Amino acid sequence: MNRSEIRTEILVRGSIDTTSAFITEAMLNDWINQAHRWSAAYHKWPFTEYMDKSQTYSSATEEYNYPSNFKADSIRILKIGDDIFDKKNFYAYLKFKEDYPDSTRKFFSDFGRNYYVNTKGGASGTIYAYGQYTPGNVTNETGSTVFSGWEPEGDEAIVYKGISLVMTKQRKFKDALVYEDRAKGILDEIWERVKDEQYGYQTYDKSMFKSFNVLKGDYFDDLNNPLRW
Repeated sequence: MNRSEIRTEILVRGSIDTTSAFITEAMLNDWINQAHRWSAAYHKWPFTEYMDKSQTYSSATEEYNYPSNFKADSIRILKIGDDIFDKKNFYAYLKFKEDYPDSTRKFFSDFGRNYYVNTKGGASGTIYAYGQYTPGNVTNETGSTVFSGWEPEGDEAIVYKGISLVMTKQRKFKDALVYEDRAKGILDEIWERVKDEQYGYQTYDKSMFKSFNVLKGDYFDDLNNPLRW
């Protein structure tokens, strides 16, 4: 759906009257944008993944700003030139650098709105950061959403969340919660399909097999790996 279609659906399904100044078209457009951002941030959707290559690596620089449109702590893969760097949590990153200050292992971490690269890793070239971007507003009547062309049911969630925001404006708080729950249900159904698809992905590893921890849902070698993140 585009913005015009979403607004029409909100008006019809919510039985909303815009003839008075109590609810205006400008308000509806703002609520559509709020619903869009809310729905887009509800899960880490594959269609909000993004690769940024706006920065160049310098072996003299350890700390880099996150790409401006990236969500905090969302960089999953960092590639510098032809080299892929492993991700560690920030404490493990600092501890490893303290214990092995001359290590040439390729690893990075992030903290807040910055990420940190082991400068002894010996890499050079363009930084390729793979993470999650923050979708913006739907700025015109024919503008599409992050779900358009991928998961059109997500547009239904935007409609229901939009109605919820209208109901909140009208102080119909119970109705607002009902419509928000409908939106959440749709998004959760989409996410289940995404998880089912991603579960079948093969994980690259140097060994042929990885032992799976059924109780904890993790890999034993990941838990025992000092470079885990």
